[in-house]
Amino acid sequence: MAMFTLCVDAINFCFWPDHDDGVEEGLEYEHLTRGWRNAHAGDWTVLTCERLQTMSGPDLRAILNWPRPLPDEETRARLIREVGDGLAKSFGGSCAEFVRAANGSAVRLVELLLKHFPGFRDEVHANGDDVFFYKRAQIFVGDLWGGFRGQGLGSFHDIEALTMFADYRVPVTLREQGILHYDDALLTKIVNKEEIPANSAEEVEIRACTVMAVEAIRESFAKKHGERVSSIVIDWYLWERGEGKRKTSVEPHHRTRTTFY
Repeated sequence: MAMFTLCVDAINFCFWPDHDDGVEEGLEYEHLTRGWRNAHAGDWTVLTCERLQTMSGPDLRAILNWPRPLPDEETRARLIREVGDGLAKSFGGSCAEFVRAANGSAVRLVELLLKHFPGFRDEVHANGDDVFFYKRAQIFVGDLWGGFRGQGLGSFHDIEALTMFADYRVPVTLREQGILHYDDALLTKIVNKEEIPANSAEEVEIRACTVMAVEAIRESFAKKHGERVSSIVIDWYLWERGEGKRKTSVEPHHRTRTTFY
């Protein structure tokens, strides 16, 4: 399951371009999970380092059983090759050994992801400061924690140190709830489906404010109920709420072409 999760989260980004071509069904996260799961059920070798290290765009498309080229297909294939190379070089090809190397620390596992798989380095220099989001790195840890129910490879003593996973779905939910507010110029761009450049001030601020909003929700919950809940759980709730309204929501999401979310 660990290797499956790592391969899914290595390419868990930027689905929206596939929805812009008038297709009946656009690529979504569930297509990644279903594709890898079905492929593995038919041929267990698809999740071996040997296969991952030679992954091409068409190979990945076939594994996911997708009827047309994936958005950023060759980039996604490169990131899968990176997973295979990193595990083969440093962990004997075992994702389980990679996870165990973190010694039960969520923070350490994020650090190991950044060290061995450069494609997870979701960071930017903005306004004189280094800003670190690490969305896909953190979501890998969160997925292990959730998938293993906090046991075995999913046992982390510091899981609450992680933030929410700054993407383009959760900000929509926060806006609908009146928690996030955009200025008129930014809102016009989003409504008109104008692309907002990666690492631009607007894009960084959307993501940073989303993280801060979830932390504020977390603190408010703790004060009101006398118990703490992890930012991951809040993220899951907001994301599921947004996914449930995806086809009916009138609130569009911001569009940024990126490999980080």
